[in-house]
Amino acid sequence: MCLSSVYKKGPEENIFLCKNIARVLPKDGEVVCYDLMGQRTVLKGEILDIDLMENIILIKESDV
Repeated sequence: MCLSSVYKKGPEENIFLCKNIARVLPKDGEVVCYDLMGQRTVLKGEILDIDLMENIILIKESDV
């Protein structure tokens, strides 16, 4: 099983948001993440990059 961590793009460093993410759904300006236990986290923004080798999902937070 391959689980990922989610980070938001920061001005200098990426900022950690959540871990053990098993499912990601982009929807209407949001990124909905589900962890290993099924807990849902909703982040406003869009996916910039998914690196499956490093298990990292990078999002750009929206201004709205």
